Amino acid sequence: MRVIVVGAGLAGLAIANGLKKNNIPYVIVDRETAPRDRNWAITLGWALPLFQKLLPEDLYNSLHQCQPDPTLDAKVAGEKGILVRDGATGLEMNVARFPAIRRLNIQKTKRHLSTGIDVKYGKRLIDITINEGKDDDGLVTAHFDDGTSETGSLIVGADGGASQVRRWLLGDLAQQEALPCDFMNFSFTLPADIAVHLDKEMNPTVDVGAHPSNMYLGIFLLDKPDIDKPETWVFYILATWRLDDKNDRGSGKRLDELRSRMTGWFDLYKTVVENVPDDVEIKPDQLRIWKTKPWDNHQARVTLAGDAAHSMTFHRGQGGNLAIKDADEFVSSITAVKRGEKDIEDAVDAYDNGALLRSAEVEISRQASMAFLDYENFDKSPVFKMGISPAMKF
Repeated sequence: MRVIVVGAGLAGLAIANGLKKNNIPYVIVDRETAPRDRNWAITLGWALPLFQKLLPEDLYNSLHQCQPDPTLDAKVAGEKGILVRDGATGLEMNVARFPAIRRLNIQKTKRHLSTGIDVKYGKRLIDITINEGKDDDGLVTAHFDDGTSETGSLIVGADGGASQVRRWLLGDLAQQEALPCDFMNFSFTLPADIAVHLDKEMNPTVDVGAHPSNMYLGIFLLDKPDIDKPETWVFYILATWRLDDKNDRGSGKRLDELRSRMTGWFDLYKTVVENVPDDVEIKPDQLRIWKTKPWDNHQARVTLAGDAAHSMTFHRGQGGNLAIKDADEFVSSITAVKRGEKDIEDAVDAYDNGALLRSAEVEISRQASMAFLDYENFDKSPVFKMGISPAMKF
């Protein structure tokens, strides 16, 4: 038994740690040759006990080091919950609480989860071949653009929303769908006095607003590289609004576009946007999803996990939790095979069926995203009805 993990993001590294913990041979590869320059944070709530199962004790117990604010207690974060404000008044519209929440900086988390894991970087997948007649440890081969390859019993594609493994499995059916929204995702620093004021006034976990202009805006802490120097603290903004025939993505300066849309927003958010440095880079971006379609796992030789299996929007904070759930289910299935408790085809088929069921969250999260852009009906959205609880009961 040898597992090839394609993709060293949250799902892939969780799988690799789980396999290592259970003494199952594996290799993990990633197409990047250096860390991406983009950064964001993820919200883990209901999947934290599963994460604990997958990780070595020392890594799990030091997860707080990956938080934007390492001093924030997970139980306190859960009590503070996920705050949704009325963007015009700043008043609370909804708070979704959980027993414990960890908000994790994704770049810090990837580095943390790579501890003791030999990730082979610079491996962009170009093909997969099924090796008929080979022994159990050589059933499938992943081929990379540098001319190298890896052979094993099973490939799990944890290579993100634009997954190459998914494309190999499904061809054109693997294509993501772009939602009819403009989307901004960028980080920045602030003058020290404004950074301190924002840090004091904002919800320490998630602080977002829905505005009567049918716009979503969230302002988040990303990092405190020097706790005593607020001018070094890094924040980031997520913003979305609908696109229509009269409003497409402009070619002008993106920050000017955002500032032009802040009329009528409550003072804290408006002040932050006004004080974003003028030279901040806001790259073009889109909200993309993939509504999961069943795949042929080629007799338990190729499967998917995380965003590769069900890529969704962030407005209900489920993507990271589902990535951990996939990792836990996958590792449990492969461990059962190793112990002789299950046949590998039955185990992977059962895992795939679970991943397909979990993909119901793609549509629910899409509905939540669009509901933020429909202020009049926002109180009917999944954010109000479900909070940050999973669509399925696990």
